[in-house]
Amino acid sequence: MEPASHIEILLDDRDLILRPGETLRGGWRYNHTESLAVRKAEVFVLWFTEGKGDTDEGTVWQRTSVEAGSLDAGRAFPFELQLPAGPWTYDGRIVKIRWAVRVFVTPQKGPPFAAEERFQLRPAGYTRPAEPAAEPA
Repeated sequence: MEPASHIEILLDDRDLILRPGETLRGGWRYNHTESLAVRKAEVFVLWFTEGKGDTDEGTVWQRTSVEAGSLDAGRAFPFELQLPAGPWTYDGRIVKIRWAVRVFVTPQKGPPFAAEERFQLRPAGYTRPAEPAAEPA
């Protein structure tokens, strides 16, 4: 099993759509039966682009959860931050803007690994598009 699969990221906002200026609350934990010696474990909140052309990204918040220590099985690392004004999530045909909470772990031994949970940053007044009605069988 990949080490990143042992990282669980939980966000308090269940529908994962937040507004600029709102508070993003959540946490992460290492779910494994054994502790892991690490050089560093960090949590980032960032936006990034996907699509054609050059990619871009920006980190809006970063915290070191563990430095030169141990990730103990099941230990939680909560976080809380106020989200910036933008850029907003965008679903264009050529380029898309995505938001994520990413946990990056550098173990004492072995390669670094990461896990992420995506969310959306949408302007006030945004409503989720209606799901298409299911066709009768």
